[in-house]
Amino acid sequence: MTHQEKQKAFVAMIKQHERLILKVCALYTNSCRSELSDLYQDAVCAMWESYDSFKGQSKPSTWIYSVTRYTMINASRRRRLETTAMSNIDAESIAAEGSDSDVLDELRQAVAALPSDDRDVFVMWMEGFNPGEIGEALGLSYGTVATRITRIKIKLRRLLKDYKEVVR
Repeated sequence: MTHQEKQKAFVAMIKQHERLILKVCALYTNSCRSELSDLYQDAVCAMWESYDSFKGQSKPSTWIYSVTRYTMINASRRRRLETTAMSNIDAESIAAEGSDSDVLDELRQAVAALPSDDRDVFVMWMEGFNPGEIGEALGLSYGTVATRITRIKIKLRRLLKDYKEVVR
């Protein structure tokens, strides 16, 4: 593959998975657009630098998630950012279910209250990754991921219930 072909393939892959990259970056930023943009650029640069190591043994989205996640962890350490979680359920899907914006805020707070490892599993699961793919990206076994997903759902239900009781 020529350098130009490699560039085209890389750009196409990044464009196809831009939403995933932005979501992972949003987990590690303070909702400032310029910070999000900087982190996104850092992630894309890290992917380009390691693009030759991607052999296609896993799905591109799994590789992208993994590289982005490690880039964000390193950036977070360097910049000492406070991590905040963004819900990976968009406002349109919540509105379609007849909910109001308070539900989205509740969910964001509940997700933010999860430990970072659980947030990573939750985001990937909500993005449609199966436990095997999540495990591959995060270095966990299938059973560990499946158990965490079950526990995360229980935690979120409890956190959302507790939030509703405080608001009433």
